[in-house]
Amino acid sequence: MTGHGHVDGYWAEAVVRSPDAGGEWYLSGTWTDTPEEAVAWLHREAEKLAAVLESVEGEQSRHARSYATPVAAVFREWTRDASFRAVQCAALAAGRRVSANARGPDRICGADDVEVLYSLSARPILRPTPPPPWR
Repeated sequence: MTGHGHVDGYWAEAVVRSPDAGGEWYLSGTWTDTPEEAVAWLHREAEKLAAVLESVEGEQSRHARSYATPVAAVFREWTRDASFRAVQCAALAAGRRVSANARGPDRICGADDVEVLYSLSARPILRPTPPPPWR
């Protein structure tokens, strides 16, 4: 991270996008001090999202069956992978973005099914290094 500034924390967020519906919805976000806190927050959000989606996935249309794995299952599996969690913490600490993503169907306002992309992500926030004073 030399030359770009220093890390001033980590931003983590949960976002849902639907190109079919022409929208993007910000669900939640947080600023953390460490990569471990950011990834832990992502995992808690994944568990919440999975619980909500599990409550409605049984009601999904035949379109839902065209996806190999339900979104809730993707996020539950991701939260249980401790070794990958360590990989993501290390990547975030090294200055890279990390994410967990899944896609599935949803019904918008009682209309037709649309594809929805779920994204949980975190990135380091850099504070620019001030230029050296003139001598």
